[in-house]
Amino acid sequence: MCIRDRNIREGETLGVVGESGSGKTTVGRCIVKLFPPTAGRIKYNFNGKILDISRTPEHQIKDFRKNFQMLFQDVYSSLDPKMKILDIVTEPLAIHNIGTEKKRFETACELMTRVGLTPDDLQKYPHQFSGGQRQRIGITRALSIQPKFIVCDEPVSALDVSVQAQILNLLQELKDELNLTYLFISHNLSVIEHISCLLYTSPSPRDATL
Repeated sequence: MCIRDRNIREGETLGVVGESGSGKTTVGRCIVKLFPPTAGRIKYNFNGKILDISRTPEHQIKDFRKNFQMLFQDVYSSLDPKMKILDIVTEPLAIHNIGTEKKRFETACELMTRVGLTPDDLQKYPHQFSGGQRQRIGITRALSIQPKFIVCDEPVSALDVSVQAQILNLLQELKDELNLTYLFISHNLSVIEHISCLLYTSPSPRDATL
């Protein structure tokens, strides 16, 4: 999959759509450093300083990592079934040493309410929720460390149509409220048209080139 010389501006939602196997998910995971890119460069504007994370060693970008998060297509597999929602949501805060335990709990309560769930839900486990509710939990976890950029990897494709609309509207509201920037991956052109400007991709013999 090739994306050449493409900037994602602050506050923009850039949609990525392409054939199955074209590398949409691979690109998204390379951008958030879950996969190492085999070619190309990934640059972020970090408070006015351009950082090439494709060339930066892992141990040097921990502090920078809190600026970007990812929403997964299979959200259930991304939630530890043995952890309560409170622990899932506050884990990123603990990893980055943000706030006291009390403050983390307050942040989790506030975010759960913002995404349409309740603070009482923090004491439950992932299997006690529907698919749409689990995606709301995924959104809550992503927002907990106040990221600037979120890669949304087919976040509604596994949901019923009515629930898809609710999640898309929620993502749009959060984007406007928090001035978020999205890279939105989907195979559904109507979803892409609804939420973003379009970037079409096609298979390439080279792995993710940004």
